[in-house]
Parts: sequence; C-alpha cells; structure tokens
Amino acid sequence: MRTRLLIAFVTLFTVTQSFGKVTSIQFSNLVANCELIVVAKVESVSSPLIGKRYAKAKVTEVWKGTNTMTVEFLASPTWTCDISEAKKGETVLLFLTRSAKSRSYAIAHSGRGRLPLRTVAGKSYATFWPDVILPKATATIDGPEPKWDFIRSVEMTTLRGLVTRAPQKTHGTEQ
Repeated sequence: MRTRLLIAFVTLFTVTQSFGKVTSIQFSNLVANCELIVVAKVESVSSPLIGKRYAKAKVTEVWKGTNTMTVEFLASPTWTCDISEAKKGETVLLFLTRSAKSRSYAIAHSGRGRLPLRTVAGKSYATFWPDVILPKATATIDGPEPKWDFIRSVEMTTLRGLVTRAPQKTHGTEQ
C-alpha cells in the first residue's frame, strides 16, 4: 500500500512539475519584489560536479538596495522553467532576491531578472524575456539572436528611469 501511494505521489509531483510555467510579471512588480538591483560583471562561476552553481560578480552600479562592491548569486535553475545562469566575463543587470534559507541571492522571477548587456550604436542595452512586461510606451529593439524574435532589448537609461519611478516595498508594504 505504501509503495502504491509513493508511486502515485511521485507521478503526480512529476506531472505537476512538467506543466509548470513562469507567469508574466509587470516590470514595476519585478522592481518592488527585489532587494538588490545592480549592474555587475561576472568574475567567476563555480563548477561543482554535483550541486548548485554560484556566481560572484563585481558591482559597478547599485540601482536599488545596499551599496556593495561584490555580490554572490545562485547561477543554477531551481525548477523546470528556471533559466538562472551566469557566464564568466559578462556584464549584466541583475534583479536579485534573498531567501532566509539561502547563503546568497537568487535571480528574480526564475532567472528572468538577469538581463545581459550589449552595446548597439554606442548605447548600452539590456536584453529581457517577454515574461517581463515593460510599460507600453517603452521603446525596445530586437534582441541579439534573430532566431528568437520574442526576446527584446531596452536602453539602460530607460530601464534606470523605470526602476527609479517604480513603487518600492518596505517590510512587505508598498510606498
């Protein structure tokens, strides 16, 4: 009897996980839910044989949260639709959260809070997934990969303005 219950539970859990999906999030809510928003250059990414990967990055700008020179964050997915990762040498805009159970930060919204930077026509752009919904009037350009036409990029000065204007949560309340 226990074996059947265990098999049923594992099957149900597996099926539930396979149908998981990341819901869309308004940009202002992404900002409000994060404890730390930084521009940083990834200096190292751990490569354990078993277990989670962590990245360490040098912070060049703090947009929200406590000033810090470096940050460590989880660079591994935690479930099926999580795209959390880091690449040594990349410069990224990071939207980070912290769990009481974690030794470091995690990339917000199942990895969608990692926006790699690139330069186009002399301007700095951050690339984001469509699960992050920017205000309608926000100008965007095509992402860096033509085969993925759903991925877009937005100018960093525009994003910084959106972060500055977004409502902030303090101890579970909005200001």
